[in-house]
Amino acid sequence: MVKISQIAIAVPEIEKAKKVFEALTETSASSPHLVETQKVNVSFIQVGDTKIELLEPASDKTPITNFLQKRGSGIHHIGIKVKEFEETIKKMKALGVRTLGDPTVGAEGHRVVFFHPKDTHGVLIELEEDLE
Repeated sequence: MVKISQIAIAVPEIEKAKKVFEALTETSASSPHLVETQKVNVSFIQVGDTKIELLEPASDKTPITNFLQKRGSGIHHIGIKVKEFEETIKKMKALGVRTLGDPTVGAEGHRVVFFHPKDTHGVLIELEEDLE
């Protein structure tokens, strides 16, 4: 089963953003934690079967830093969770969709890979392996 796992929002200050989204959803956000491979601090807010993922740069030289400098706060990517991770990557590549690097371990410990937004109609897509 394919699921939208998260909608990721780039923010300059995760604690301020947490307060806004906790009030909006009436749900507590997870404590921020560092995802070393991505150089970001992340916090999740569960909304139904989907999460809002807040992304704060952990250094001055990260894709999230660049995103914030160019666009300001906003939706960074949409995460899609699939059981057939490798097979889906092959299907997307057969359609001419490029990946942004090789699969890595994401914020929740699952393998993830990003698809180039120029190939996915302007939306950065994070494909996440569903281990459930």
